[in-house]
Amino acid sequence: MRTHDRETRGSVAVLAARLTEAAAVRSRGAPRAVSAYVRDVAAHGPEQAGAAAASALGHTVELLWQRGWLPADVVAATPRSLSTLVVDVVAAQTAQYRQLHPRWRQQLAEIGAEVWWTGAHLPSWAESKRLTLVDALSRAVDLIAELMVLPQLPHLVPGPGESFTHETNPTGVDARVLIRVRGLLAKAESTPYPEEAEALSAKAQELMARYAFEQAVVEGIDDRPQDAAAHRLWLQAPYQGPKAQLVDVVAGANRCRAVFYPKLGCVVLVGHETDVEIVTMLSRSLQVQAEHALNASPSRSRAYRHSFLVAYAHRIRERLARAGAQAASGDTRLVPVLASRDAAVTARFEAMFPGVRVRRSSVSSADGWGAGLLAADRADLHPSRRRIAG
Repeated sequence: MRTHDRETRGSVAVLAARLTEAAAVRSRGAPRAVSAYVRDVAAHGPEQAGAAAASALGHTVELLWQRGWLPADVVAATPRSLSTLVVDVVAAQTAQYRQLHPRWRQQLAEIGAEVWWTGAHLPSWAESKRLTLVDALSRAVDLIAELMVLPQLPHLVPGPGESFTHETNPTGVDARVLIRVRGLLAKAESTPYPEEAEALSAKAQELMARYAFEQAVVEGIDDRPQDAAAHRLWLQAPYQGPKAQLVDVVAGANRCRAVFYPKLGCVVLVGHETDVEIVTMLSRSLQVQAEHALNASPSRSRAYRHSFLVAYAHRIRERLARAGAQAASGDTRLVPVLASRDAAVTARFEAMFPGVRVRRSSVSSADGWGAGLLAADRADLHPSRRRIAG
């Protein structure tokens, strides 16, 4: 004999499958058919329809975890109109796991993925937006359609529920240093005075660089085995290609490797945890400087702006190479640990990207190229030469 609970669960599973099917139909460009699916599911009432939407959405993001995606990746790849919904879906789906890698917990906190609503069948995005049931289900279908076509990515850390090794000597920047750096950058972002912002940013960069070399010396003395971390850095449109080139330039100057996903707009960085964090921060800083210089330029044509950013990355490469040669330490204790790090980075990079290809960019604006070189010459690469006033 079938019980009522089993009948309900069966109905929810069927309705969830209908919503997933509607998302597939939406991807093929049949809006009228999608509307028919949504109305059919809505006819079963808010309790069953809401449970079906939660089930279909949860299953969709579960498949993304299996494809190598992390919470911050999913949010970055989702259109802004669906950002609130996807954060709530990620929060609900990951809440069922008691074992999560520290990277997962960090990203969940960064995107604000927290289950704050009550009741399994009333998604917060529907309540907060005061949507009708049909509109809420349509949003769910839209999100499933966006997520179901995302490709396979390399697995960076163990997924939810998977076992992982707790490091006795964790890599990366010490939490106390990060607090100081983030405090400096927060002040730099809030001040209306450009010179003060540059000085605060420079102080943050100086602190990070000094910490990185100190840690390298310590690891060389302790003779620790070296490993390599992998992170994804998402780039804002437009001109993601030239922006990815800039990230690659900074990565190369800081003993990291970079691979660009042009269809997604993200760069994968492989390197020692401390070096990857420095690359991320310096890349973002240089991109902000490039944007400021570009916004002050007279031309707004696409060819000009593309050429500007390509030239900017080209000249920054030259400047970082010279700066690296000038800043090379004479401490021989660094030689073996840096060599060991390079071997670890190369091994992980080649395992993750065995068929990677080099892609070159062309430019079509001589004026944009020249202006980009000039802006790169003016970019701040020597934070140690400045001090915060007072």
